[in-house]
Amino acid sequence: MPAIAPFCGIRYAARGQALSALLAPPYDVVTPEAREALAARSPHNAVHLILDRERPGDGPGDNRYLRAARRFTGWLADGTLRRDPRPALYPLEQVFVAPDGRQHVRRGVVAAVRLHDFRDGAVLPHEGTLAAPKADRLELLKTVRANLSPVFGLHHDERNQAQSALAPALAAEPVGEADSADGVHHRLWRVEDPVAVAAVQRLLAERRILVADGHHRYAAALGYRDLVDAAAPGLPPDAGHRWVLMFLCSTGDPGLVIFPTHRAVSGLRDFRAAGLAARLERFFRVETISEDVRKTSGRAWAVSRLAEHLGKSTAFLMVTGEDQKARLLTLRDDADLAGLSLPSDENPPASQERQENLTYLKDAGEAVSRTLAGDFQAAFLLNPTPLWQVQAVAESGEVMPQKSTWFHPKVPAGLVFREVDPRGGP
Repeated sequence: MPAIAPFCGIRYAARGQALSALLAPPYDVVTPEAREALAARSPHNAVHLILDRERPGDGPGDNRYLRAARRFTGWLADGTLRRDPRPALYPLEQVFVAPDGRQHVRRGVVAAVRLHDFRDGAVLPHEGTLAAPKADRLELLKTVRANLSPVFGLHHDERNQAQSALAPALAAEPVGEADSADGVHHRLWRVEDPVAVAAVQRLLAERRILVADGHHRYAAALGYRDLVDAAAPGLPPDAGHRWVLMFLCSTGDPGLVIFPTHRAVSGLRDFRAAGLAARLERFFRVETISEDVRKTSGRAWAVSRLAEHLGKSTAFLMVTGEDQKARLLTLRDDADLAGLSLPSDENPPASQERQENLTYLKDAGEAVSRTLAGDFQAAFLLNPTPLWQVQAVAESGEVMPQKSTWFHPKVPAGLVFREVDPRGGP
């Protein structure tokens, strides 16, 4: 079973609204436009660390990884960042309005978690990884030598005992409070009390961890661990490179919600909506929605038809710009899927590996409207994946395609960093 440990966090000296301007979402959800907006908020925004822009002339002597490392070291030297004096666990509360319009409160704790190979079964993935983003995150970790953005992990704790152990500490003022650009209100505490820390360690040591978000960051941490061990064998079992920064949340937390990530395709040669629908009939029952999806009422009806299948059957809503129609695709009980394979490092479709032809969208309305406007040839709307299905896939040793789940909200970079020192501890 995985072990967790307190660590000496590195945090911005700024507080309140000044801290709000410094947070950034995980690198993989930052569009080029969002990156520039975040960078403009402050020269110290975390995006300058996790996703610095490439510049003409970048090479071995100067590149975005080296610039991130220089910034991180410089910000520690000039007081922009401060290292906490003693190891602690960092409870985190996130208050947010979800895409369904309801307010939620999600709670968890940020800790150092011992790295385990996925094959060990102590930490389980539910999505596959791709070579390019894994190499990118590994290069950043090798160069900066810090965990800049927490991995998001889930553990089974239906009675929320870990949160109960931390509750007394949450009566104090948080050490960090900020609003991220997506409107989420974050409150962060430090817990040094050895009794509370030991209680959380004991409870979570009995639970496997499911990686909810941050598969490439976790895989990069494994890669860095192995590189360090190969270069300097014999380092202590608790050496810093054997741990990773992780936000841990209970599967029983009432604020844990999952939403879908929709797909849109473009740039396909000889694309014909009717031809695609005919080919899909090999695997799906294809029903053309009679309502006009160019109208708001028609779109709502089509999405409601998709929602009827939530938790019952595999279904997608396909919207095609060529004929301005929506079709409900429901997986046939007798569909032969034996010859199909999921994307992975060993099987990376070029369009997914290079993000060609494929666009991920969070908002169903945007996916439909942009497809009908001609931005995409087709959009595929999904239902959210139930948590029990995510757990079942992970526990069976299988993985799901990229972005099969959207655990909302993201855990931002900038609340707390963790230095990775092979000569130090967690």
